[in-house]
Amino acid sequence: MKIIFNFAGRTFKGGISELVDDYFKRIKRYVPAEIIEVKSVKKQTREGVHVVLSPAGKKMSSEAFAEFIRDNLNSSTKHLYFYTGAPEGHVAEFEKDADLLLSFSKMTFNHQLIRVMLLEQVYRAFTIIRGEKYHK
Repeated sequence: MKIIFNFAGRTFKGGISELVDDYFKRIKRYVPAEIIEVKSVKKQTREGVHVVLSPAGKKMSSEAFAEFIRDNLNSSTKHLYFYTGAPEGHVAEFEKDADLLLSFSKMTFNHQLIRVMLLEQVYRAFTIIRGEKYHK
């Protein structure tokens, strides 16, 4: 399985970029991964499971999120796509087409910060799956 992160716009230089790079490198120790940064995020046409981040989405614990990733690793899922929106969010039709709407909170987060939060939670999920010490 390959994980593909689809981000609206470019990641800002500085601290955000450094954290994105750090967690992305950590994730790539477990699975192939890719980051796509485009002006306007569109649903990928390659086969896979599509997860759209939205305040209206399903809330999961880190353990439940790890189970979701584990289930996709153990199935025939070729690609696991994660989509974050631009500052104005996603188009409603885009969210309707998602296999999973995922929310980190009822709060709205800056589109740059959510990248770091998503990557950190994906990394945390792999440490949970592997029984590593990172998750406490």
